Amino acid sequence: MTRNRGKGMRADSGAGVFPLRARAVLLGAVLFFPLAYHCQAHAEESVPKNITPASSGYKTEIFNLVGPDGDQSGTAIGRTVSAAFDNFLNLAGQDSKTIRKRLLSGPATEGTLWKIGESREWLYHLCQAHQCNVTNVALLVDEQTHRTAGRLLYRCETKWLGNPSVAERALIEREYPVKIDADDAKFFCKTH
Repeated sequence: MTRNRGKGMRADSGAGVFPLRARAVLLGAVLFFPLAYHCQAHAEESVPKNITPASSGYKTEIFNLVGPDGDQSGTAIGRTVSAAFDNFLNLAGQDSKTIRKRLLSGPATEGTLWKIGESREWLYHLCQAHQCNVTNVALLVDEQTHRTAGRLLYRCETKWLGNPSVAERALIEREYPVKIDADDAKFFCKTH
């Protein structure tokens, strides 16, 4: 009464294989969908990308924009960045005029434009003469809104000002890491 079921099947008919293929596709979808979703979610995070143009009014050392002797301090961009810089320093809750004077005494890097999420932000770095690694600022200025955020290192004490995002902090830490050597710490760092 039993039939030989295998006799009537051809090897290339696909009978019995479809469920195996269906299982493979289903398993692939179950395994790879979360991975693809995670990658997309990860790609949507703010990963800073350097997009500095060949020329721009912002592409200069910040002291040219905010310093009293800066060659662009009288321009619209200079006045805007200077006001944003002063507002940023006021967030420190210390004598912002003294900090400003110290920071403008030393070298500065030329601003670079970064795309962070949907915003375009200029990253500047400047420091106190002869004390660059203990008193400096890494400052992001949003090109459209003029929002400022960054890190002030003043006499070895770090303050994050302007509520920088995780991506903004990571960019600043990568581009301008804090490096204080022991001798400088002994002489220049504020003791509590």
